[in-house]
Amino acid sequence: MSNAKTHGVKPHPSVAGRIRRVLRLVGWNALFLVLGLALIGVAGETYFRLRTPFVEKVHPYAWSPTVGAIFTPNAEVRHTNGLDFWTISRTNILGFPDREPIMLERAAASCHVAMIGDSYVEALQVPIADKFHVRLEELAAEELRHLDITTSAFGISGTGQVNQLAYYDEFARHLRPALLVLAFVSNDFMNNAPILDGLHRGVDPDRLKYVSATRDADGTITLRPPYPGAAVRMAAMPPPPVPWYTRATDHLTGISPLANWLDAKWRASASTTRGHIGAPFKSTQDLPPVYEDALDFTAFALDQFRERADRDGTAVVILSSHTMGTRGDLAFDRMTALAESRGIPVIDQYDYITRQGAIPWRDAAWAHDGHWNVAGHQWAAEALLEYLKQNQAICTTRKRPASPPPPPSWLTDYESIASGEPAARSVFDVYTGENTVAYLKSPCSAADVQARFFLHVVPENVEDLPAHRQQYGFDNLDFHYGGNAALAFGGQCIAERPLPDYPIARIRTGQFTPGEGRIWEAEFPVGAVDGGQGR
Repeated sequence: MSNAKTHGVKPHPSVAGRIRRVLRLVGWNALFLVLGLALIGVAGETYFRLRTPFVEKVHPYAWSPTVGAIFTPNAEVRHTNGLDFWTISRTNILGFPDREPIMLERAAASCHVAMIGDSYVEALQVPIADKFHVRLEELAAEELRHLDITTSAFGISGTGQVNQLAYYDEFARHLRPALLVLAFVSNDFMNNAPILDGLHRGVDPDRLKYVSATRDADGTITLRPPYPGAAVRMAAMPPPPVPWYTRATDHLTGISPLANWLDAKWRASASTTRGHIGAPFKSTQDLPPVYEDALDFTAFALDQFRERADRDGTAVVILSSHTMGTRGDLAFDRMTALAESRGIPVIDQYDYITRQGAIPWRDAAWAHDGHWNVAGHQWAAEALLEYLKQNQAICTTRKRPASPPPPPSWLTDYESIASGEPAARSVFDVYTGENTVAYLKSPCSAADVQARFFLHVVPENVEDLPAHRQQYGFDNLDFHYGGNAALAFGGQCIAERPLPDYPIARIRTGQFTPGEGRIWEAEFPVGAVDGGQGR
């Protein structure tokens, strides 16, 4: 009896055998695929770890009761969009990412140009040396040397002209600028209107963290101070639940440069399809009432700047960024109509860039970020230089106010505090007041406030301390300069800290550098100076 085996013919595989063969084939292919993806992932992670200096942004914010949210003075700021730029900047003693402020006397003696604006003036996307106000000063030193032009910049992201009035009142005004430049960008109309700004941020429009405006019952627009507490979300907009995969993605992008790059790439592509609450200013001829209100708030802000400029003998001009378009674009025409009716000239950066043979949207901004790149800042500086060349009388025949502006409010506080006798003298003079301790130094530089302050409060009764501090016998109220500190200006520093309300026996304070030790220290009984009232 013969069979297939005896005649050298292979038997047909069973169904089970065929399945096992397919599974082996799929398994090997899957293994090769996983190994290939792993190899690509390792190579990509290695590449991006070598290419990217850091992954996460670091924006240390402080609080000023007259200005609102501001950067912590003398702090490191790291900014990136994960694709185009990775910048590390330091804030100056005022809390702006800029050079240290010019001395008041030097600013008053020169033709000083003060820039005020939002993220385009903040300009975290480029090094400080490439920012347009720095480049303007350098260009003017070559081409308008006889005018002795100096510059400064005051800008915080997400603000409009209404919010920025405080930057002039608290900082720029005291430099007595010959020219005030208001940088105007496409989202400013929205930021000037509390309702639109609140909707954009998802927060209560009556509790904004900057100086804002409100319309009274009779239609009058007035300014209101920054809301001192944390932002409050709109009741109708509760925070959405965060799914597990979003939390996982956030964690992964925080530790992996490759994952961060992929996420940034996806966000950049997705953002081009999203609408924006400020879009109607550029695309809609007949605006809804709430958008018409935004134009009214913008007009109010320009009136306020015009009044301040006239009072202080300062010329004022608007630098219209390329984001506004040019003549014939709705947003640009709306802005110029408001400006020209108030006698405020407009410098059209979009037009200047096109006259250089470049395309504004392509050449002036980053590929994945609408802010100015280095070329955009250069063109902004050149457009301003062109304006100054044509209007040199701003510097040569400017009207000076009858009397210099009053000192900043915090400087007045400095003088009143310094009129008393300090409880201790060292690198800083230390004064005690009613439930406060103040640190004063003049002259003062950025180096003086970089080190951390220690403030140890010894109570009369150790049981008054919080339970976790009783074993130490004192309260630890250490702090960095900023936060509740009054902002230094003109080479002087003042920091004031609240004290606990329990009876205090002694205070030990000073500055130290972690790992290196104390720089200076002082100890004194609280009742040693006027029963603790030291003022």
